[in-house]
Amino acid sequence: MNMLIIHSIADKIYWPVFIVATLAAVVASQATITATFSIIKQALALGCFPRVKVVYTSKKFLGQIYVPDINWILMVLCIAVTAGFENQNQIGNAYGMFSPC
Repeated sequence: MNMLIIHSIADKIYWPVFIVATLAAVVASQATITATFSIIKQALALGCFPRVKVVYTSKKFLGQIYVPDINWILMVLCIAVTAGFENQNQIGNAYGMFSPC
């Protein structure tokens, strides 16, 4: 099977770009998780969401919470979206379709 490989960056800077992209993905995923937990906590406080277990991870900082059920749902959705794309081009096209202009 012939596969066409397109190099979008120079070989000399591949690893630095790879490291920065990985760190950016980690920061983005943490922001998504934090925002989801915060929204769920607020919805629970307003009575707009079914009861779920909320774990307070720190006695020193009151805002640090963990919601195990929501974490599992995020994981399943992430795997489903990743498995739903057949190749990298489809992921890029989806990003281009839904990114703000």
